[in-house]
Amino acid sequence: MAVDNWFQNWHQPFVSIPYSHPLNYTRNHEDYSHDKSLSPVRLLPVLMSLNVLKPERKSSRNKHQYSNTFFKVEPDLKEPYRHYQDNEESSGDRFSSKYHPNPLGFPDPFHRRADDDQKNQTYEEEHYLRPLEVTGPFKTWYRWKTIDFAYPSSWDRARAIVKGDYIEENNLPLGIEVYKNRVFISLPKWKKGVPVTLAQLPRVPKEESPALIPFPNWDWHSEKNCDLMTSVFRMQVDTCGRLWVLDSGKISITTEEATQHCPPKLLIFDLETDQLIEKYIFRKEFILQDGLYSNIIIDIREDNCADAYAYMSDVWRFGIVVYRLFDGKAWRITDHLFYPDPLAARYKLHHLEFYWMDGIFGMALSPAGHAYEDRMLYFHSMSGYREFYVKASYLREEKSKSDGNAFKVLGQSRGDQGHISSSVMDDNGIMYFNLVTRDSMGCWDSRKPYKRANLGIIAQSRDTLVFPNDLRLDQEKKQSMWVLTNRLPYYLMEGLEASIYNFRVMSAYTDDSIRGGICDPAIQNSDTFVEPLNDIHCD
Repeated sequence: MAVDNWFQNWHQPFVSIPYSHPLNYTRNHEDYSHDKSLSPVRLLPVLMSLNVLKPERKSSRNKHQYSNTFFKVEPDLKEPYRHYQDNEESSGDRFSSKYHPNPLGFPDPFHRRADDDQKNQTYEEEHYLRPLEVTGPFKTWYRWKTIDFAYPSSWDRARAIVKGDYIEENNLPLGIEVYKNRVFISLPKWKKGVPVTLAQLPRVPKEESPALIPFPNWDWHSEKNCDLMTSVFRMQVDTCGRLWVLDSGKISITTEEATQHCPPKLLIFDLETDQLIEKYIFRKEFILQDGLYSNIIIDIREDNCADAYAYMSDVWRFGIVVYRLFDGKAWRITDHLFYPDPLAARYKLHHLEFYWMDGIFGMALSPAGHAYEDRMLYFHSMSGYREFYVKASYLREEKSKSDGNAFKVLGQSRGDQGHISSSVMDDNGIMYFNLVTRDSMGCWDSRKPYKRANLGIIAQSRDTLVFPNDLRLDQEKKQSMWVLTNRLPYYLMEGLEASIYNFRVMSAYTDDSIRGGICDPAIQNSDTFVEPLNDIHCD
């Protein structure tokens, strides 16, 4: 097991692109056998460090080009979009939008140079970064008391305030995603006065509490046009460099004016150009009364960019919509395990006590080829203490009726206050999750039975980890998990204090965070592999 773990975490030195013709020179052992202080000399790293040699570049094809799969047009955003019909009652939309340069001249820091991928340094080493705070293995890179936006001018900002389009205290970051040089943050329109629902920042921080930059630009953010972004909850970047954005279409959900302002939709952007390359509008039968599509996870095998599936969860009407990229088809799956557990509907966070009846929310995919021939989708309800799973192959088959036997209970209950919003699983089969009512981040090694004794706590803080709402993994060689904390219950019930830091962006290296703990594959207890009882109790 230790050897497997070492192999999966080993990285090539210096470059990510292998040499076509290695130039390794080693002295003959006889040359230095008389002097043990001498050692073989490898010229390749030396020449690389001096920039004398560079790897031979392989010709790369654009992964975003599909053979006879998509058509592209350049629409005027004021004109109706052209729709793709996947059947008589469904609609999708496929187009490529114009790219409007950011008026602040900010795109450059967001697009990594080609030779950046050849560096083997971490971001911290490369940019000499110092975190604002350290919480166990987690480092804080950004933090805000309130959220502001990078308006084109101070006049534009003042006008937005006067019109009520920007109300500072009503803006709450909810979702996070990281890709190359960018951090993406979603801001669903819980209340009035949220001008931007999807924003971006440079991954290398330049200031502690920067104004957020609209993604891809200001033109995309308006409630007056349902073809644009309405209210984004979660997003994910796939391995092909595309950003999948789940737009719930629902606004003011915390007030009596809650409404399905626009139909839910899925938007896919090419992050090399920030252009929209795909759009799918949810079918009418998928939009149930009081439903809320809030989370998304992408399933791609063997880097086949055209053969991609999106699994999108409806937290309030308890279903998963599966979207197939190749032909634009979608179907909805339901199961009783998607429902909330009434025994877990009570939440307590510090002095706050409240009740939520949220169903299926968090989802995590096992790595392709890890332990199983198939991938497993692990999932749980927000108001629940248990984890469940289903084979991804089952979800990928178009269905008219769900098979309840496909969905299984995983191990043991997490116990009282074991609420999890988001979870992810890395390439080594380690699951990470946020315990939102325990101010904690946890982990589980999927090689071991799912029981409380095998669930580790990797960080905890009543100051910096108050309601860690979202969690994602980046795609760097030395992989990090990224966490967004936002004190959501305080925002909903009391309002946030403007004098303290309410929101944080934090990260931790996955391998460092589990080293020596129960989630380390090399660590086990006397009863680690004893299967837990199928208990039904929560405590």
